[in-house]
Amino acid sequence: MQKRIIVSILLSVLIILISLGLVSYRHIEKSIERSYKDHLTEAKIIGTSIDHILEENLTRLYDISLSDRIDIADNSWLPEQEALKTAYHYSIFTDGVFLLDKIGNVLLTYPPRGGWSINMIGIPPVGKVISDMRPVISSVFTMEPSQRKVIVALVPLKNRNGDVVGAAGGFIDPTNYQITQILTSIAAAKTTNIELVDSQGIVIASNHPESILTGIDHNKFLGKLIAEKKSTVATCHRCHAAAKESMRRTEDVLVFTPLDLAPWGVAFRFPKDIIYAPSQSLKAGFLMLGIISLATSFVLALGMSRSIVKPVRQLIQATGRIARGNLSEAVNIESTEEIGTLASSFEGMRQKLAASLDSIQRQNLELEQRVRERTQQLEEKHAVNRILLKKLITSQEDERKRIARELHDESLQTLSALLMNIEMCRLHPDQIKPQKVALMKDTVTHVINEMTKVIQNLRPTVLDDLGFEAGIVWLIDRNLKERGINCFVNLQSLEEDKLRPELQVTLFRIIQELTTNIARHAQAKNVLIHVKNDNKLFTMTIEDDGIGFDTGTVFENTLTGRGLGILGMKERAAQVNGTLKICSAPDQGTMVLCAVPLSSEV
Repeated sequence: MQKRIIVSILLSVLIILISLGLVSYRHIEKSIERSYKDHLTEAKIIGTSIDHILEENLTRLYDISLSDRIDIADNSWLPEQEALKTAYHYSIFTDGVFLLDKIGNVLLTYPPRGGWSINMIGIPPVGKVISDMRPVISSVFTMEPSQRKVIVALVPLKNRNGDVVGAAGGFIDPTNYQITQILTSIAAAKTTNIELVDSQGIVIASNHPESILTGIDHNKFLGKLIAEKKSTVATCHRCHAAAKESMRRTEDVLVFTPLDLAPWGVAFRFPKDIIYAPSQSLKAGFLMLGIISLATSFVLALGMSRSIVKPVRQLIQATGRIARGNLSEAVNIESTEEIGTLASSFEGMRQKLAASLDSIQRQNLELEQRVRERTQQLEEKHAVNRILLKKLITSQEDERKRIARELHDESLQTLSALLMNIEMCRLHPDQIKPQKVALMKDTVTHVINEMTKVIQNLRPTVLDDLGFEAGIVWLIDRNLKERGINCFVNLQSLEEDKLRPELQVTLFRIIQELTTNIARHAQAKNVLIHVKNDNKLFTMTIEDDGIGFDTGTVFENTLTGRGLGILGMKERAAQVNGTLKICSAPDQGTMVLCAVPLSSEV
């Protein structure tokens, strides 16, 4: 237990330290994410500024067409020369501007270049601007034969009628001051590179001038981002070479956003250690704090556990004695703290256990007796159910035999005789007399009546034809009055429309069984029948002045086959949530009370 206390305290302290560490780490991670977003926003601002410069200078090239003096077919180049001069002096095209015809031939340049009549259709941007008739800004490429690194910007050239007759373009020096100034004006650490790169990974401008026109790492990756116009923040590796040092590989953070007007992009590259330095410092400090906290917690837990464990062990020994059944020895632990209170509670529990043990044993004996009695009742119930099932099967078979016998002995024989009479009439039609026809008619009527009796025994049609009240009257007339028994029937309070069809059938069968039993066994002369119902309850009282019977004896002898009819009526009433009570005694008649709720929940 002492170990568990120490471990629990140390785990609690450790969980607190881990929780604090996770919260702090999460805040640092969010700070890093904000730093990434800030750098990306800064890169987008730089890109927007460069796009604005490029847009202004493309406008200078568009102004050549808008000067309304362009006509390359009049053999007069003075207006075009003036337009080129204006575009040159008010743009970043410090390496010159020029005009091309539709097949890429250089028509005019400014400043003039003698003997510079070349075809530039082989330069991809030239072919694209002529074919697509849209402005194009290229990546860095090398001009032949001077081997000079330049960037070309081109727009479609239109004449006075608005027809495209060629292209106007200009050469941009990659080291142009306006573009470089934007990057160098950003306050950044020495280890941070802010670069404008083209789709081939060539540095166009940088806050580190020595990087201009050099190739950047991951040029294919950046080219794909430029083509997809997609910004990103990622980690990458680059190799650094310092004087008198071997090549070393470091991990950088790359923040990149593409430009809209040119196949270029703005890239921020800085060592990952700069961003993650606070996280590393937090880890070191937190590790030291954790070691000190755990050591302090261990010392405190050791002292506290010793003051708790000793009385707890004594209490464990006492509870062990109680668990083994030794309730005679008292629980004595000298302690004024919670353990002492707990020991007093255990002592009280010991006394109560000793007092209640005898009571439990007595209750166990009583429970065993009740279980035996209940088991016997269940066995009797199962036996009765088996007898009822057997009687049900026997009744079904007897009913089938009775129907078959009635059909064979009466209806079939009568129909056979009728068939013979019909055959005689067919063979001797001259001997047919009205008396014979009347006899055959009476025979058919007799068969119909016999079949009607069979059908009524199976399912009394009086319920379907006349209703429940008429069915009761029919049963009383058939089973009682025809046997000379006086019947006093009160059906005035019966509301038949409030009885469900299935409930009517169940009650009809109960009344049928009761009237049959009275006729067979009661030897009664008078029978009183009172049936009524309201919105909630159906009640029926049937009383006779017959010989009666001993209800206890009948129900006890159910297993022998006696009283199964009464049990069947009780089961029918129970199926519709009703009750059926029988009050009888020898030579005192019998009274049956049946009550059934009219709720549809069965």
